[in-house]
Amino acid sequence: MKKNYFIIIGLLISIVTFSQDLEVKSGEIKIPLNRKILISAENINGQLTDFKLLNQDKVDKPIDLMKTLDNIEKTECTSNEIEFKFCYADFMGSKIIVLTTIHHFKNSITFKAKIKLKGSDNYNKTSIVEKFPNVLSIEQWQDEIESIILYDFEIKKK
Repeated sequence: MKKNYFIIIGLLISIVTFSQDLEVKSGEIKIPLNRKILISAENINGQLTDFKLLNQDKVDKPIDLMKTLDNIEKTECTSNEIEFKFCYADFMGSKIIVLTTIHHFKNSITFKAKIKLKGSDNYNKTSIVEKFPNVLSIEQWQDEIESIILYDFEIKKK
């Protein structure tokens, strides 16, 4: 009987630890390093809001950026889903941190980002490029980053 309690307590602790620092709010997403998430968002007058977490996975090892680019499935579809992967990557022998984004809205989207460097208590703004539909987008940093906050999501008009 004690063994079952330890298993249940262990599972609860792992769930709390896994979800630590991941926050999906109405207009803001905070992603810790080494996490892959899938969210849905509602388009309200060109603003993406009402985010809902559909799935999350831990990224256990650095992704091979060249293989990722070669193996990307290019699906022409329309949906309100966005996938983010914020993790380490190997790029031709260099270790970097990347944010990959794939979305399936009809038009491109923009958003802003702030990163928190290891050992810092503050988030600093960083640049993010426009994200086109059904295309893998990659942002990269050589800094040691703990987490990233994404906010001010907009759908661009054609």
